Amino acid sequence: MNKIIKKILYFAQNTTVRIISFLLVFCLIAGYFVFPEFYKLQWHKIQSFYYVYKGDKAYKKHKPQDAINNYTKALELHPKHVRARYNLANLYVAYEDYYSALENYQKALELKPDFMIARIDYAIVLSEATFNYDKAINEYDIAIKNAPKWMYIPFIIDNKKTYKFNKGVAYYNQGLAWRGKSLIFGQDRYKARRFLENAVESYEKALKSIKGYDVYYNLGIANQLLKRNYAAGRSYCKAIEIEPMNYEAHYNLAILLKSMKKYGDSAEEFVKAGLLLDSKGDTNKTRYVYDVLNEVNARLALDPEYASLRQKLDEEEFGNGKVTYIHGKLVISEEFDKAMFKNFKTCANKELFESEEDLEI
Repeated sequence: MNKIIKKILYFAQNTTVRIISFLLVFCLIAGYFVFPEFYKLQWHKIQSFYYVYKGDKAYKKHKPQDAINNYTKALELHPKHVRARYNLANLYVAYEDYYSALENYQKALELKPDFMIARIDYAIVLSEATFNYDKAINEYDIAIKNAPKWMYIPFIIDNKKTYKFNKGVAYYNQGLAWRGKSLIFGQDRYKARRFLENAVESYEKALKSIKGYDVYYNLGIANQLLKRNYAAGRSYCKAIEIEPMNYEAHYNLAILLKSMKKYGDSAEEFVKAGLLLDSKGDTNKTRYVYDVLNEVNARLALDPEYASLRQKLDEEEFGNGKVTYIHGKLVISEEFDKAMFKNFKTCANKELFESEEDLEI
């Protein structure tokens, strides 16, 4: 009796499976004839994902033209593929085809308005390639305002750092756009100053998320143009602490100190900038830096304090060659590299900038 029941159950199970399978196949075939466009669309989507995969693979192998061809095929099959649009726009930027890049960024943003990175990249191209500063500044505002909010679920998702970083990038690049706009209105001092103040505000907002060399360096430039010498000096010193072997902050700080008639400190920063440029083999810039340094030294020689300083340096004893004179101190030669790095990391007359504040004019 048990054997008979088992056979009946086995037959029923197999029959049920066959019936369900038959019905599914029948529905799929019937659906194709009833909704052919829907099935065609799904098939095109599957194909487009394949071409995006091939495009990504080509991009990683540094074959940009193959990547462009694959992304283009993907978009022909499925025009609403956001990532294909965005990746294609990035490749057009690499080829300096900026208008094609802008077109694809715009289409990607039409499909996904809160695509923050795409909007930032779109604004960067608007600003730096087409000099459309007004539209770029507006796009940065939209990127910050419409950015997807960060989420935190323990052990699952934590995108707070990414959100804050992207926000900082948007503010930083907005500051660059404001400064670019100020250059256009250079003859209108009131407008130029107002745009530079907006740049400072954007950089300071960026610093809440990104405390990097570029932000401090460009904040220094904006403040220097606004004649806020002490604020500029503080920013350059911060930039130097982060990247001491980058000549630009040393050079700009030297120019700033020269304008403040701090010739000894200015000469020290010019020497650092010249050494860094010389190590890179940039002879034209190095020659220019040393020409300015000679001018600073000539002015320094007229300073009454210079004579006593020179006498003090001449009286220093360097021993048997195992020591090196670095930043007013004797350093053992074996520690030369470490001492030099520390010297470059410390900006001249840092105390001056930390102790004084600018008076607004």
